[in-house]
Amino acid sequence: MDPVSITSLVIEVSHVLSSLIRYAKTVQTAKSEVRKLSEELFALKGILEHLSAQAHDVPKCEELETSPFDRDVLARVLHTTNEFLQSLLLDLQTAETKFKRLKQTLKWPFTQTHVSEHLVRLERVKSWLILVLMADHNSVDREMQHEIRDLTNTLKEDLQIRVQERNQFANRELLRWIAPVNPESSHLRASKRHRNGTGRWFIDGHLKTFLDQDENRAFLLLGKSGTGKTTLFAQAADELTYMASQGQSMCLAYFYCTISDFASQDARNVLGSLVAQLTGTVPSILDEIRSVYNKGPKNQTHRFPIELSVLEAAILKSASEKTKVVLMVDAINESHDMQLLEASLVRLANLSTNIRVLITTTSTMSSIKHHKAYVLNISGKSRGDIDTFIKYRLETDNTLRNLAPDFQAEIEYTLLRNADGSFRWVQLSLDNLSTQRSVRAMRQALRNLPGTLRETYANMLERIAPDDWKVAHEALFWLSFTKQPLTLRSLNEIVVTDETSKTLDEDMMLVPPHILLEICQGLITEDQDGYLNLAHASVKDFLTSDWIRSSRVQYFALDPATADQKAMHSCLTYLCLDNFSRGYLTCPENPPKVREAHPFMTYAANFWPQHGAACDFGDVEPDMIHKFFATRSLPGRGNYGMWMQTLLRTTAGSNTNDAVAIDGTHPLYYAASFGMVPVVKSILASEPDIDVNAPGGRIGATPVWIASLRFNFEVVDILLRAGADPSIRDPGSGLNVLDLLRMVPTRHRNYHGLRPILDSPAPWKDQLKK
Repeated sequence: MDPVSITSLVIEVSHVLSSLIRYAKTVQTAKSEVRKLSEELFALKGILEHLSAQAHDVPKCEELETSPFDRDVLARVLHTTNEFLQSLLLDLQTAETKFKRLKQTLKWPFTQTHVSEHLVRLERVKSWLILVLMADHNSVDREMQHEIRDLTNTLKEDLQIRVQERNQFANRELLRWIAPVNPESSHLRASKRHRNGTGRWFIDGHLKTFLDQDENRAFLLLGKSGTGKTTLFAQAADELTYMASQGQSMCLAYFYCTISDFASQDARNVLGSLVAQLTGTVPSILDEIRSVYNKGPKNQTHRFPIELSVLEAAILKSASEKTKVVLMVDAINESHDMQLLEASLVRLANLSTNIRVLITTTSTMSSIKHHKAYVLNISGKSRGDIDTFIKYRLETDNTLRNLAPDFQAEIEYTLLRNADGSFRWVQLSLDNLSTQRSVRAMRQALRNLPGTLRETYANMLERIAPDDWKVAHEALFWLSFTKQPLTLRSLNEIVVTDETSKTLDEDMMLVPPHILLEICQGLITEDQDGYLNLAHASVKDFLTSDWIRSSRVQYFALDPATADQKAMHSCLTYLCLDNFSRGYLTCPENPPKVREAHPFMTYAANFWPQHGAACDFGDVEPDMIHKFFATRSLPGRGNYGMWMQTLLRTTAGSNTNDAVAIDGTHPLYYAASFGMVPVVKSILASEPDIDVNAPGGRIGATPVWIASLRFNFEVVDILLRAGADPSIRDPGSGLNVLDLLRMVPTRHRNYHGLRPILDSPAPWKDQLKK
């Protein structure tokens, strides 16, 4: 035995205990966890001290040296124990800066799960060492050797998990940069729709054939809305995840483009999420991305968007000779970067024989034209899924399973005959039958089933009481065109607000709060995270179709062409309410309380400019915006100040600095940042003496810099012609607009669009000549 190793471990345990106690003094909420960990560490220290005493007892040590496993196993036990202690010390290390130390004192570094895991690991270490103490030359047997080896392997697995967790923590800002959207919620929602027995025709047939061959490395699953593509997609993702877990040389990454989350429709976010998932298997693919990340500004707001080419290179790196990489993207037709995203994915499949790409989309939207892409047009007539699904419902539904066999057979025959491949129509038809109160009513409903999915939706809308039409229409509008998922509380606020509203109070709110789910039953749902969604993408297709405009439910028709304009009007009306006229709040505790009390505020603040940038302006829109901006003259900058405080996500720590930024930032800065061309033009026309180079925001950047950084090149052109100076450096990055163009040949090629603008005549060039 090595007494030095054991003695050093005793010292390390003491260090961990000291760090634990020191940390606990400032984290009062963690007393019970500290006590549990301390007890286990003291017990471990006692065992190690006993071992150390034996190591210095020469006769006893010589006796232990005869053990057939001590030099091998005990050395590994001591080594892995030291690694574990170093792991704990790293979690408990003191922060380097005063600010970080202050922040650290407010947060216990371990979750309840982490504490439980540490306790289990400590118990394992103690068990090994106790076995070593027992294991003299008379008592060692083969079974005990196996037990010690098993425990050693278990600890090594624990340590590998801790290394992965620490790497993820170290990379969390980087991963947040490339992957702001997590597909987990969408996957869970889609997986719940799957029924046993369905989808095997695709999994065991088309999918496995696709993975095994090299000719067609891109798979396009086509089908009209409602045919079950997303459910098949989720089932395929689960199947491939299982295959990878069983030791097959495969890496899987998947993503869902959704209508309710604008960020999920961005090509960079899609590929970034795929890369983030692949890092779990191939961590080295982050090396090049980390290099790009480290060269950029530390301030997240002023960080350069990542290039698609960098993400593509990382994915190609993950596809080694022995590893097959499967990339899956659902509902690519929902992406506003659809063609760009399709081209990128197909290019990846073309560049590597080990990359497979699976995409789902509607049959009318795809633009893939590639000789290495296999296309499957999904059809209900070509598989038995719908029959399996009907049988499952007839066997498990509390109402339908008690029907006579002949009536069940009639239901099955009728639905199969009329389904035309639409799972959604079958599901809603069965839901309708299940709600009937008698068999006679069921027979009548079966005879009168709507022949199409759109007729089914029309019937559902007709069941909404006329008094509820307005709030139902507003709810369906927002869930169809929102750019970020909404909670029930936030949706409840905006559906009761109209352009005549001056204030929002409790008397206006819907009661009970969940009434919208009942009014729009079958059309909207609430997911596991508390966000509302349309029950199916086909609901939006129906509400925006040509058919509904001349139907009996035309009141509910939605117009995509005017949706952003309407959304911007509603958001500005909300932001101009008297509730928010006090301006930014000097009390540090108040900003978060306002956001909690008015949950739609966060959405309105962040997305009215995005809706505005996407719509055409008439005569009304500039007046609304100027009226809103004019509230800057009120105390605390009025409604404008409250908007800014929400946009900046002011906290108790940033309250003072944010107040300075709000007071000193002209609306031109934010109009330029969001790419609101009409607003920028209007401001410049109405304020001819404005300082177009005035710094704004927290960092103090110029409008032309922030517009350039965010690819709002039309705004850049307008500002340069108005006298903006592109040579002024951004305090956050130390760069200016001219530097962005210089970086185009080597990195940040997306800024190539600046070249023709900077080559055009502009006042700033005249200044350089003087």
